[in-house]
Amino acid sequence: MNKKKAVAAGAAGSALLLGMTGVAVAANAPSILGDEAAEGATHENNGYTIDSHTLQIEEPEYVKAADQEGSFYFNQDGVTPNDELFNVFGTAITSMCSKPANELVAGEPAEGVATYYINVGGNIKESFSVNLEDMEEQSEEQTMVCSCATGAPFGQAAVVGVPLAAVVDMADLEEGVNTVTAYGADGFGQALPLQYCLDRDALLVYEVNGEKLQNENGPSAQLWMPETVARYFTRNVVDIKLTAEEQIPDVQGVDPSYRNKIEIMNSADGCVFFAGSSITFEGVADDLGSAIEAIEFSFDGGETWTTCATEGATADRWVNWQFETSFEEAGEYQLKVRAKTADGVVSPLEASLTFEII
Repeated sequence: MNKKKAVAAGAAGSALLLGMTGVAVAANAPSILGDEAAEGATHENNGYTIDSHTLQIEEPEYVKAADQEGSFYFNQDGVTPNDELFNVFGTAITSMCSKPANELVAGEPAEGVATYYINVGGNIKESFSVNLEDMEEQSEEQTMVCSCATGAPFGQAAVVGVPLAAVVDMADLEEGVNTVTAYGADGFGQALPLQYCLDRDALLVYEVNGEKLQNENGPSAQLWMPETVARYFTRNVVDIKLTAEEQIPDVQGVDPSYRNKIEIMNSADGCVFFAGSSITFEGVADDLGSAIEAIEFSFDGGETWTTCATEGATADRWVNWQFETSFEEAGEYQLKVRAKTADGVVSPLEASLTFEII
């Protein structure tokens, strides 16, 4: 598999394409369908005859190119710009998948404000506090995907932080401790199985894409969790509780409707190309837990698909792809693209892009 220099692309929220199936038209309204109106349904209601028709909205006529060949490249590099990473994500108020965010406010922290302090308690023999900056020698850098469970947005970032395991190792745990909960300054917390977090190398992050995290009150830390939906990425972490629970909490995964998320990063504005010229389409895809096995492209409305394998791609990062091709016939075209995972799941939501060849 050929690989190419990383695509400079940020991940914004994927657009959901809404198809219009029909519009009900009252019988006594002025006809906009003419004599070719589709036959509708007629029924009686309180002495009135109700006649309805369906207005058929025709799809644009695209030039179809079956089994389109091209050159495919991919890597797993690239990051989402911070302004998109923190402000484009979903609607949950307290987790990472939220907006607006204030972790990267301008200016320096207020004088005298504690720097990256986190209190640790729960079912441990003695509570204590840690300053993440004092643990710099134990810090790690990871490239990690952040993805909403019930929405389209996803992104990737280079994060620096202290492994949660390093903090847990400092605690004298009581017998049966099996759960960890990171609480934000607002009291929000999501319980997680302790072993799950340790197995996935969870990080208490204080730097994202080269920028130190801080809110309006000063420095701020976040819990980031590889291969886990963003609802568990707690912001402004101030407390960690290690507890022994009768039942270990479940971990929510991505809604099946939002698996294999894929985006086309080409701008929809000005997508006009010359016949015979080389065109490079680019984008990103991620399944958050299962490796992307292939990216598939269609230029004939999904009748045929060109499958490009992403051999060696791992599940912990997105796939950053490019597809280079050309067209000889002038006209309006539509690209559809989808991802396929190692476990055989195809993107429920395809991405599409309309472009013109002149």
